Amino acid sequence: MELTDNLLWLLKQAFHFSLTTVNEAVKPHGVSTAHLGVLRQLTQEPGLSGAELARRLLITPQGVQLALTGLEQRGLVERRQDPGHGRILHAYLTDEGRRVAAAVFTDAVAAHHRVFGVLSAAEQEQLRDLLGRVIEQGTGHALQEDHI
Repeated sequence: MELTDNLLWLLKQAFHFSLTTVNEAVKPHGVSTAHLGVLRQLTQEPGLSGAELARRLLITPQGVQLALTGLEQRGLVERRQDPGHGRILHAYLTDEGRRVAAAVFTDAVAAHHRVFGVLSAAEQEQLRDLLGRVIEQGTGHALQEDHI
């Protein structure tokens, strides 16, 4: 098999290009793609715990804690103890966090368009459907709507 015929290699290259493009777009805001998922989740549903964020973002709890700590140190996130379970901390965006998140999302969407703008809307939908089928077969779970 030729290397260019290998779908995994092509996916890796496409992922690297898209990740680099988005990282470059959000870097001026002092965040990375690692922070982007956390910001998005907390924008949509304030008060998630680290464990809930890890499950939704498909990353380790340690990775979520690193992202939350970085965002908290920048004043973009605050964590509050759960009144019923003192060990559980719920994360919320601060006013500055909501402002930065809005700007970051605008730039991330523009970067997404730079990456996938080479495809028509129908081709993007087809790619989304094809990748979704592969993911669902591999994980046994339907795609979450907030990741589409």
